[in-house]
Amino acid sequence: MPSRTSIARTGVRILTSVVVLAAGVVAVTAAASVPWPSVTSGVPSVLVTPVASDQTRVCSGPLLAVATDGSTSTPTLASIGGTAGISAASPTGTALLSGELATPDTPDSTEKPQKITATGADGVLIAGSQSQQLDEADLTGLASSACAEATAESWLVSGSTTTGRSSTVVLSNPTAVSTTVSLTIYTEAGLVQAPGANGIIVPANSQKVLTLAGLAPDAVSPVIHVTATGGRVLATLQQSVIRSLDPGGVDVAGPTEGPALTHTIPGVQIVSTSAIAERATDAASSDLPAALRVYVPGAAGATLSVTLKSETLGVPDVTASYSALAGVVTDFPFPSLPDDDYSITVASDQPVVVGARSSVVSGGTDFAWYQASPAIGGTFLFTTPIGPSPRLMLANSQGSDAAVTLTPAAGEPITATVAGNSAAGIPISATMVYTVTTSQPLSAAVGFLGDGLISAYSISPPSPLAAPVTVYPGG
Repeated sequence: MPSRTSIARTGVRILTSVVVLAAGVVAVTAAASVPWPSVTSGVPSVLVTPVASDQTRVCSGPLLAVATDGSTSTPTLASIGGTAGISAASPTGTALLSGELATPDTPDSTEKPQKITATGADGVLIAGSQSQQLDEADLTGLASSACAEATAESWLVSGSTTTGRSSTVVLSNPTAVSTTVSLTIYTEAGLVQAPGANGIIVPANSQKVLTLAGLAPDAVSPVIHVTATGGRVLATLQQSVIRSLDPGGVDVAGPTEGPALTHTIPGVQIVSTSAIAERATDAASSDLPAALRVYVPGAAGATLSVTLKSETLGVPDVTASYSALAGVVTDFPFPSLPDDDYSITVASDQPVVVGARSSVVSGGTDFAWYQASPAIGGTFLFTTPIGPSPRLMLANSQGSDAAVTLTPAAGEPITATVAGNSAAGIPISATMVYTVTTSQPLSAAVGFLGDGLISAYSISPPSPLAAPVTVYPGG
């Protein structure tokens, strides 16, 4: 039995433990009520402004003729008569470097595709364009195009490979590295199985040329999706037409905008409508009437609402509705229109790619392809090569008016207003550099029109600036 002494000692120990525990609770409570010193540290970061990269534009070079024995995708090609006159400049006085691209597919050509470069020119506007007029026994017409940037992806909505139609895909690589290109081709019959369309090597600073007939024979309405890996290319399509035994025109078509629900094609020139309607009854001239080419890349068909806005004030808009099947290309004729320049707006319930074609038969026969182009705001630059009656064609898809100032390199500035949801055209001069400032984003193109001559090209936005980037170093 425990003694009174041991019991007493045990009681003392228990009491002491309770007192210590109580003191600890008081200390913790007091500490919680006292502000603790705080230490904070933000995520380390560095604001870096990239060194401005070179700005380069590629001019695709002279028109090419396919040899009569050209039955494959890479036949012998030769440049044809006429000079591809180039106009290139920068209004800020920045020195532009020019150089030629190698042309292994056309080694005997006396003219070469060109590239123009502004070295380390962040924010400097540069532009270029070219044109070539032919008056040969079997080839006549005017072909104009913008000198444009090379990209990793583009769409060509143009061309044909039916009887009398020659179409050539031109891939220009202005970079210092080789690039591999694949062409995915769609027609009115759907996807084309073309083994030679993949793994196309385009060496650095060179141009590769392929005839479309070797890849997609007897195609009425081709659309080509161009993708490049390891580098970038400028893809263009050259087309020439012979109707029966008569020359039917030439043109160079640049890339159009990629799949989207809404597109704007500025400055489509609708002319010679009565004469074309009479000639179109002949099968060889069935592609003379103006038309809208549409490809639906998705799995579902598209319902399109197409609005044509005349550049003539007071003329009401014309609207048409079309249904396009998925996976195939369709050419839709435009409704009956008076001769004029038109801005075309395409609204679709499915993403589509679009382009337009028009012709002239007065004093000769020629045709032109038109591309969908993005709206450009602020300030941009363009040049005009040689061609008849050049005209800047503007489309305003905004609800408010756009104030435009067009400043030539020589001469007085031109001011104009493009009303909201309308189109306008401004006569300009050939072989001239223009700086444009606008209060609203506008889609823009340059068009030429003369006796037996028609051509146009869209104006692309300037290169983005080398904006500062916040870099977070890894731990």
